Amino acid sequence: MKKNYLLSVLVILLSFRATAQPVITHSGNSPLIGDTYNLSGALGSFDPGDAGNNQSWDFSYITPTFSTTITVVNPETTPFASEFQESTHAFHIVGSSESYNYTQISSPALKNVGIGFDPGGENEYFIHYTDAVKLMQYPFSYNNSFTDNYFSSYTLSGGMVTHERGTVTVTADAWGSVSTPSGNYPNTLRVKSLYVYTDSVWMMGNFVYANTYTETNYEWYSATSHYPIISISSTISGSTVTYSTDVVGTDDNPMLQLSIFPNPVSKIIHAKTDGNISEIFIINLSGKQLAQLKKTGVNEFTADISKLSSGVYMLRIKNEQGICTTKKFIKK
Repeated sequence: MKKNYLLSVLVILLSFRATAQPVITHSGNSPLIGDTYNLSGALGSFDPGDAGNNQSWDFSYITPTFSTTITVVNPETTPFASEFQESTHAFHIVGSSESYNYTQISSPALKNVGIGFDPGGENEYFIHYTDAVKLMQYPFSYNNSFTDNYFSSYTLSGGMVTHERGTVTVTADAWGSVSTPSGNYPNTLRVKSLYVYTDSVWMMGNFVYANTYTETNYEWYSATSHYPIISISSTISGSTVTYSTDVVGTDDNPMLQLSIFPNPVSKIIHAKTDGNISEIFIINLSGKQLAQLKKTGVNEFTADISKLSSGVYMLRIKNEQGICTTKKFIKK
């Protein structure tokens, strides 16, 4: 009787684990300097599916029409650092012109503080949110919600000044399993962000015109994904879907563990993982790849880094299943 009781309890616990509601946390989900996100996507009309608990969404049918790579870098290494001194992390599209999205990440929240870009020529442009846009607060779980107001004033071509004033309402409106062309991800949390904002345009202090816009974004996260597994952005003109082509860690597919020693290191670096190593890279805090190393064992390697200048670097490892992890080390 006792054995049957314990078995019943075990079945209940396993069933609960299989349908556990994920929680977005600062430690598990906030982007890290050195992260690289490989993305694919498509334009069109995409239905985000139903809200609610224990949902199942299938986007595996999507045929990508574009791809991109985003790196997370130290804002101090970017050309517009002086304009966004409160920023802690900058997102850069690899291969693009000088364009950076500046964020401020702390244990309570992730905020968008602005964009700096140089289209070429003599002009540089900045959209600086003096009242930043709160994108996420930590922790965040199913049925959690918050509303945030934001404001920016910026000047583009022709001396026209634009005031952008808006409100974003962020809600964790669903959780469940999501499928993309990259695979199936159980125990994901869907976050809905509704933006309503007005752009008013002024010339030499005189009001010219104003337009109000609405944008709805849906993003799916596991408990360990630093970037959305998949996202759908919808405006009046249509939708854009973007999904990660990296393997994202879940409860059924844990993140790769990495240990580095010694750290700090002057010459020979050793590293060990809990999986078979496929690729090894050294990158700097700007996200630039400096070297690809050769593995010296199934799940560990040793390398001579004496030629590196003193400073802080990131070691990025990918295993044979495509799971990636990045860890910081100091070169003495």
